[in-house]
Amino acid sequence: MSDICKIVFGFSFIFFMTSLGALCVFLFKKDVGNKTSATINGISAGIMLAASIWSLILPAIEQSADFGSLAFLPATVGFISGCAFIILIDFLSKILSKNHKTGLNKSSKLFLAMTLHNIPEGLAVGVAFGGAWILADPVMFAMALSLAIGLGIQNLPEGVAVALPMKEALGGSKWKGFLCGVASGIVEPIFATAGFFLATSITSIMPWVLSFAAGAMFLVILTELLPEGFSQQKNFCVWGALAGFVVMMVLDVALG
Repeated sequence: MSDICKIVFGFSFIFFMTSLGALCVFLFKKDVGNKTSATINGISAGIMLAASIWSLILPAIEQSADFGSLAFLPATVGFISGCAFIILIDFLSKILSKNHKTGLNKSSKLFLAMTLHNIPEGLAVGVAFGGAWILADPVMFAMALSLAIGLGIQNLPEGVAVALPMKEALGGSKWKGFLCGVASGIVEPIFATAGFFLATSITSIMPWVLSFAAGAMFLVILTELLPEGFSQQKNFCVWGALAGFVVMMVLDVALG
């Protein structure tokens, strides 16, 4: 598979899996079970954690050698900025959801929150592929693909989580629920493309952008995936996370 095909696949996969999850509105009357959802959240968290380290943070540190004794600075500032970005996104989501003028019901709030939190995920994938493209590194391409796959796995139940309640909120229309699920994920390939061109157009900011994406991913893992998985079925989430992380670790060693 060529590098361009890998990029197209990665950008498409994260959106496809959200749409596939939304498609389940035609099959299920209820959400996926707690054990299944917890396992998926755990696997996604493990994969994303490992991929964030090897395809985002470590390359950011390696590319900061010119800073000398301050080589840690870009990675540190970028990481903290990424975390702050997620906090800001969550804050804006809550503000909009609580605004009585918007008239948002519970389902609409869920749709809004899911759409907003897909933005940094798309950016992370785009930046990861951008770094791999600049360095022409097959290992980084593999890690970027793994990151996209991990996010895609996570997006499957998210598509279900949006489509089902939106179906009920829109008069029981399965098609409208499905389209809402699809719409919540469309921001990911859009922002993945933006992240890719940002990373490849201004190479001097690569360490900052890579670590920014890593910080965003870490906060998504810590504030959404793991807490959600723990609340559903802690043991399944833990074992899923361990399995996801180990798979990524083995993959990194094998490709390295």
